[in-house]
Amino acid sequence: MARTWRIGEVAERTGLTRRTLRHYDDLGLLSASERSWGDYRLYTEADLVRLLQIQNLKALGLSLAEIADALGDPDLDASATLASHLEHLEERIADEQSLASRLRSLVDTPERSWEDVLGVIALTSRLTHPDPIIRLRAALTAAPRSTTELLDALANETDPAVQEIVIWALTQQPDAAAGVLGRWPAADARLRALLVRALGKLGGPEVLPTLSEALAASDPEVVTSAVRALASLPAGQAAAAGVPLAALLGSSLVPSADLLDALVQVGPAALEPMAAALQSLDPATRQLAAEAIGRLGGGLSTELGAQSSTLLSSLLHDLDASVRMAALLALNELGEAGRDAILAVTEDPQLGAVARKLLDLHVT
Repeated sequence: MARTWRIGEVAERTGLTRRTLRHYDDLGLLSASERSWGDYRLYTEADLVRLLQIQNLKALGLSLAEIADALGDPDLDASATLASHLEHLEERIADEQSLASRLRSLVDTPERSWEDVLGVIALTSRLTHPDPIIRLRAALTAAPRSTTELLDALANETDPAVQEIVIWALTQQPDAAAGVLGRWPAADARLRALLVRALGKLGGPEVLPTLSEALAASDPEVVTSAVRALASLPAGQAAAAGVPLAALLGSSLVPSADLLDALVQVGPAALEPMAAALQSLDPATRQLAAEAIGRLGGGLSTELGAQSSTLLSSLLHDLDASVRMAALLALNELGEAGRDAILAVTEDPQLGAVARKLLDLHVT
């Protein structure tokens, strides 16, 4: 006769409680295959093998419902089940990390009172409320020293309007730059695009290395956000980003208009990388570089204006008609510095006609 075990024996040998084993029975997850004359549960070897399977799946983090599905359907896709569980587990880990971050910010600020703690709890509750209006109002009324809570809210926010308010509220925090830069390394592409927008609003020399790093990203949203952030900085602050910005000329990652705005904001420091871009084999890159030099023209010194005119004049004989036209219009943007080069346009009939129109406009 095959060996069987009573519920007490199974509980003693496995470390599980009788209550747990009865709960498994109630759920239909593990039922004793036999009964004694006194109606006691008797577990067989097959039952113990199933119990081992249950414990192994439970150790992987599956819920009892997921375990029941896995054991009840031999054709169930194990990979899909584990992938679904992994997704939920990662979400839970992210929530736990967010909580740890909030607790750390409380611990690291000795002057926080219990009133501050209650305020953090209230703010967190409102920033995660299902109603976007409540989340928006919570961001607008966030107190100082709420950087961690606002960063957590930004990481989880999907409503564009609320995102903008959270970014604004974040930039009002006294330690905003440090908080954003600290969150950057572990952020995904979606959050990085939002963090870059915050850095653009904050400005300052400490944000420039990260904005330059963002220009080299492979995600178009991150790159475009970085370009727009640099374009929004005060004049001259973006000077160090001239070379990485120039490398994006002709790229499909960022709209040309945004890129030109950023290059103009770089100022005279953009002229050298633009000169290099004029030698590109790609006509679109040469055309955009010419446009950028033209737009820079108004703020250049006499010496740099003359240098720009020389650079653009070399494009008047470019093999590509669009590049030639862009160079002519850019020379016009230079004002007096480009006038002699425009006067010299005589060989190309189409270009010559436009040159005469531009000269007539200056005369009138």
